[in-house]
Amino acid sequence: MAAVTGQVPQWKRQAVEEIKNLLKSYPVVAIVGFRGVPSPQFQKIRRDFREFARIRVVKNSLLERALDELGGDYVKLKDFIEDQTAIVVSEMNPFKLYKKLEETKVPSPLKPNQVSPVDVVVEAGPTKFPPGPILGELQAGGIPAAIERGKVVVKNTVTVVRAGEVVRPEVARALQLLDVKPIKIGLETRAIMEKGIIFTPEDLAIDEAKVFEEFVDAARRALNLAVNAAYVTEETAEILLAKAFIDAKNLAINALIFEKDVMPEILAKAYSEMLALASLLPEDALDEELKKLLEGRKVEVKEEVKEEKKEEEEKEEEEEEKAEEEALEGLGALFG
Repeated sequence: MAAVTGQVPQWKRQAVEEIKNLLKSYPVVAIVGFRGVPSPQFQKIRRDFREFARIRVVKNSLLERALDELGGDYVKLKDFIEDQTAIVVSEMNPFKLYKKLEETKVPSPLKPNQVSPVDVVVEAGPTKFPPGPILGELQAGGIPAAIERGKVVVKNTVTVVRAGEVVRPEVARALQLLDVKPIKIGLETRAIMEKGIIFTPEDLAIDEAKVFEEFVDAARRALNLAVNAAYVTEETAEILLAKAFIDAKNLAINALIFEKDVMPEILAKAYSEMLALASLLPEDALDEELKKLLEGRKVEVKEEVKEEKKEEEEKEEEEEEKAEEEALEGLGALFG
């Protein structure tokens, strides 16, 4: 008996229902591509993801039908269905899930007749190979190889294939011999949806080191603001108490408040002011003790002046040397 025209096969209806139930069972849904991922690598990814996510390879037409039947925000995911598609469902935060998906990518070689997604550069330098047929294979792949001191070497740095070019079999073979793996193969995130919000790789790719530095800088600025505004918190209390102690001590010294904690500083200040005043008086107004004290003070001042002068001279010499170097560099650039 002939099948009724337009009737959807039972297996398709069942597959669509399974996809719908899977999508509804988790708050986070990712649409990923897996073009070029070898079967052993894909199976390893499934095992690694088992604790926090489920992965299912689906037919694009069945996934589109399931999304249409679910309706609402799910329909927005249809824009990311293309080529070979799998869905990943999880309760994990989208940003953490994206990081896990990126970790599935491993360095891989280019295959013959594949369109290269990147420029492939082979650096100049020695290889591990002794002279032999490999020299001709490298040269056939466009690599300037030669023999030096009993080893095959790459004479010059060269771009053997550019992004968008088809990889010739000879080039693929040469790169394989040199163990050059210029691309990464793994699950390719197209979009992740949580609570109706679509996140693309541009949204999810975060420079963690930079973000950490920004948090550290923000914390530092917040601490400075709180201290300057005298805003008491657990983090600022100790700093504010130390600052208040120093301010109080300076006030007591300058206001000549005779407290035991500041008496040594007040006496030292008075002694220094006394010597400064005595240095303005004529010698016949000074007793022998003051004269000796002032002589010692003059020696100390002279030594300080000499030290400062020496530092200034050294600084001037450094600046002159730097200026000469810059001038020579400028002449070198001018005359090649």
